[in-house]
Amino acid sequence: KVQLKYLRKTFAYSVNGNTEVDSNTIKRLGLTSKRMLGMRDYYTYLYGLPMKLKDKGTIVEEKVERKTFKGKDYLVLKVTYDEAVGSDIWYFYFNPETYAMESYQFFKTDNNGKLKKDSGEYILLTEETTINNIKIPKNRAWYYNKDDGYLGTDILID
Repeated sequence: KVQLKYLRKTFAYSVNGNTEVDSNTIKRLGLTSKRMLGMRDYYTYLYGLPMKLKDKGTIVEEKVERKTFKGKDYLVLKVTYDEAVGSDIWYFYFNPETYAMESYQFFKTDNNGKLKKDSGEYILLTEETTINNIKIPKNRAWYYNKDDGYLGTDILID
């Protein structure tokens, strides 16, 4: 279990509750400043959803589709990005009654920009927590698209 904390321009981490981590574990888990800053930016994007869909370079398809995903009915937005921003294809799943975002999914693309079905991951959002008067998902469980293999769960704690 890795716990990360971001404080302004610095970060701290612990592994299984220990803040003193040996160099082999640091290397194996990629606990470098560069990777931690990249993760901070990625997680900032994820926690900023769905508002981040208004960022420059984001292309939201106009047509909203209805789909069943993991046994639930959703309103689904397909999102791509300008080449300078990224090449992944994302799908955002909204509850059709509450419009709450409950899941999202991304796929990698091949050299021709076509979706690679056996790539990427999906993330299921459960529970809510409120931080600074903003409701955000408390739990984010990650799975591989290709085989539904479980990757792990991010849990916000106080």
